[in-house]
Amino acid sequence: MSKAILVHGATGKQGGAVVRALLAHQSFSDTQYTIYGVTRDPSSSSSQRLATLSPAIKPISGDLRGSAFANIPADANVSAVFVVTYPGKTEVADATAAIDAAVEAKAQHIVVTSVDRGVGSPATDVPHFITKYKIEEHLRNTIEASDGKLTYTILRPPFFMDNLEPGFIGKVMATLWRDRVNADTPLAMVDTTDIGAYAAAAILEPSSPTYRNAAFEMAGDQLTFKQANEIFKSKMGYDIPTTWSYLAGLLPLLMADIKKMFDFFNNPGFAAKPEESNKIHSMTDFASWLAKSKHVKK
Repeated sequence: MSKAILVHGATGKQGGAVVRALLAHQSFSDTQYTIYGVTRDPSSSSSQRLATLSPAIKPISGDLRGSAFANIPADANVSAVFVVTYPGKTEVADATAAIDAAVEAKAQHIVVTSVDRGVGSPATDVPHFITKYKIEEHLRNTIEASDGKLTYTILRPPFFMDNLEPGFIGKVMATLWRDRVNADTPLAMVDTTDIGAYAAAAILEPSSPTYRNAAFEMAGDQLTFKQANEIFKSKMGYDIPTTWSYLAGLLPLLMADIKKMFDFFNNPGFAAKPEESNKIHSMTDFASWLAKSKHVKK
């Protein structure tokens, strides 16, 4: 009987990266695994594009509250569930429900993507970092209560390189990085495809000491804005696109969460170190990400 892997947010950045990394992993076989990609609309163009990648992919409708499990066979052998949540008032409740639903479905391994908080405890006043910590706590408590029947992996990525993709949001993020992070403070960053690679390895190698009941940070590069801009300019011939400082500066004024996050970037900062992450997986540095980004493809 084939094993079932449930991937939440399958058409999103992280979930999509997980699906693609699973297909590329040497241990994956489309005769041994079925990937159920959870999406709001399985008939959408993005869901259908995902399905064309492999006959092993089955887009299903569902949400984090557990409805997705009603759309897979009742006797499915659920080997793993990937959970990604989004900041908001219901994030903790959504994640808790997703984890509990995985347990009820007798999943054997749960992979949760969280955030690099600099240390393993909250130790920060960034609201959407604190919610991720609460989710981690629920996962650990759930694992402990399972008496060894269930295992987990927690991934803690730092700043996403994808935040700098072309467009208004990318310009705002670049401007905030330039203006609000100390000039001599390097920022740890990661390509979402590497998050997918970590998650896929954890899903397909759950008994590995590297991933079994483990939590770790990851980064593909660590740069100051000046260093990143030099790399960008050497590849593209112009500076990282930014916007007016006063316009980008409105965001931290209007959203305390954003202000606290950029304060965190300065102190204490992310814990992830590229040299450590590369010991586990060959990470994508900023120059390599840029070469395949929409900046080049646009």
